[in-house]
Amino acid sequence: MGVDGSETGTRALDWAAGEARVRRVALRLLHALPQVRGGTAPGIEQEPEWGAARRLLDEAEERVRRRMEGVETSSELVVDDAASALVARARDAGLVVVGTRGSGGLAGLVLGSVAFKVAAHAPVSVALAPALREPTTGHAEIVAGVDGPSTGAVLAEAFREAALWRAPLRVVHAFRFFQVPDPVHSAELAALLRHHRQAAEARIEEALADWRTRFPEVQVTAEVVNDSPRKALLQVSAGAQLVVVGPHDHRDPLMPLGSVAYTVIHRCGRPVLIARPA
Repeated sequence: MGVDGSETGTRALDWAAGEARVRRVALRLLHALPQVRGGTAPGIEQEPEWGAARRLLDEAEERVRRRMEGVETSSELVVDDAASALVARARDAGLVVVGTRGSGGLAGLVLGSVAFKVAAHAPVSVALAPALREPTTGHAEIVAGVDGPSTGAVLAEAFREAALWRAPLRVVHAFRFFQVPDPVHSAELAALLRHHRQAAEARIEEALADWRTRFPEVQVTAEVVNDSPRKALLQVSAGAQLVVVGPHDHRDPLMPLGSVAYTVIHRCGRPVLIARPA
């Protein structure tokens, strides 16, 4: 995970440490220093910025040792931009964790540039942790938003998280069914809506069947709602300890994660996991 010394970064560190503990994996900490003019200069290890960054990493490791006994940690200090460094090292990781807004973020922006780039381009799943006062580590439910090609990856991550945290899982599929007020055709519209809902429920149950078998200990509820996916996920995520969504394949470079994931990250106030196939 990326370490930057910000409040959000510290909360992300705590979340990552808790995740490493339940997954029983090592936690690798990374801090990136910007490239000096002309590239990496010889003797940069003697520069004040290098020493300050090294102390930052040492303090982060010590914080993990104090708060999460048994979690093995390692740290790396690199000369690179933070997003590129995290994306490059993500190839050897099971999960990348980053704070939603770093030390250089602009006021009012929830998703900082580093978090945005990592979430959009990392080859593995990315967890984005907001600046919560205390990370949620109890048995609050996991919420998974499913729709389209990313459903398999979302369910894989959501069931694993629910099993690790011994938390209930709520799977939500939302669709927007526009109904035009028309007394003449209202019965036909209602029948069409029922048909659409029943078909969606059947697809979700089919997608869940194998995961229910793999994780029989996970308590699962599934719901199909006639609402916009963004609104539906925001409504159910208020008390969640984690929201799992998938990226949509958008060609818009300003929103490569898709509008649903982007809105959830910005507005739900909970850790959000962007699921990608293993």
